[in-house]
Amino acid sequence: MDRWDVLALLGIVLLGAGLYLLAPWLGFTVAGACLLALGVTGSVFAEKASAMQQLADAKRGG
Repeated sequence: MDRWDVLALLGIVLLGAGLYLLAPWLGFTVAGACLLALGVTGSVFAEKASAMQQLADAKRGG
């Protein structure tokens, strides 16, 4: 977990807490959507990096 992960997590917590004061269901919905978007984006980038590494290994003959 690096500093960007901590900042993103803090942003999600603050966004959810701020919206919770306005409307509880809206805060939970936005926080859940942010977590879902971060999870999907992170997994897509991880899969892409893995595929690129496998392609580089195959080109090197390893």
